[in-house]
Amino acid sequence: MKKFGVLLFVLLILYFIFLIRQDIIDSLELKREKHRAATSIQQAEVQAKSLANRLKALQNDSYVESLARTRLGLIKKGETAYKVIGR
Repeated sequence: MKKFGVLLFVLLILYFIFLIRQDIIDSLELKREKHRAATSIQQAEVQAKSLANRLKALQNDSYVESLARTRLGLIKKGETAYKVIGR
């Protein structure tokens, strides 16, 4: 009878260890997922801030004009464009 009680006790301990082990594994996985999500959110916030700054800059006429002149080679009416040939 004493052996049965010890065996039952050992089985219960093993069962609880198994249950706790799975909870620990699940908890660690959730922590990893939370960290990945937080990193993703942080990157999205940085990108949103960068885009907001870019949008604000594009609302400035002189900035848009300088972009048009440097990137597209546009000129104002009455100006003469010169192309410098590299060395």
